[in-house]
Amino acid sequence: FSGDGGPRATVVAYVNGDTLNIAYDFIVEKSKDLDQKMQSAEERVKKEFGPRQAQYAQNMRYAQEHPDMSEPEAIALQKDMERLQMEMDEIQQREVGVLQKKEAQLQQELLDRVNKYLVKYTQERGIDYVINKQSEFQLILFGNADYDITAEVIAGLNAEYAAEKGAKWV
Repeated sequence: FSGDGGPRATVVAYVNGDTLNIAYDFIVEKSKDLDQKMQSAEERVKKEFGPRQAQYAQNMRYAQEHPDMSEPEAIALQKDMERLQMEMDEIQQREVGVLQKKEAQLQQELLDRVNKYLVKYTQERGIDYVINKQSEFQLILFGNADYDITAEVIAGLNAEYAAEKGAKWV
């Protein structure tokens, strides 16, 4: 609790996570990329679903039009419909799984970037803790604006990200 100069008060600041999500260029760009990947995944699902859905619908019509079909024929039709449904479920799960993995990687990269930046930022300013104030999780019900470092953190993060992007293009 004490350093070289004796005990001192703990310094706590906060970052508004909602503002960070809107204003940090890294998040904005990566979210657009993720949205594009999501649209591509939806298109792949539709493309792969199309023939299966058509076959499923055809099987349903056949079953309705032929209520007196033989038991072996009904069993074969039912198995085919179950297979089609299972294939559609697998397609959906595969695409969702890929997107969830990409989103988790993006969240981890975001957390790593922000934490790395905050280590420097807090050391330079003598801040002991930085808390996330966000509408999703109401950990902080009130924050005195004097301790809101959101704008400075976003500016610093965006400057680092711009420099990183600039270095990649050189």
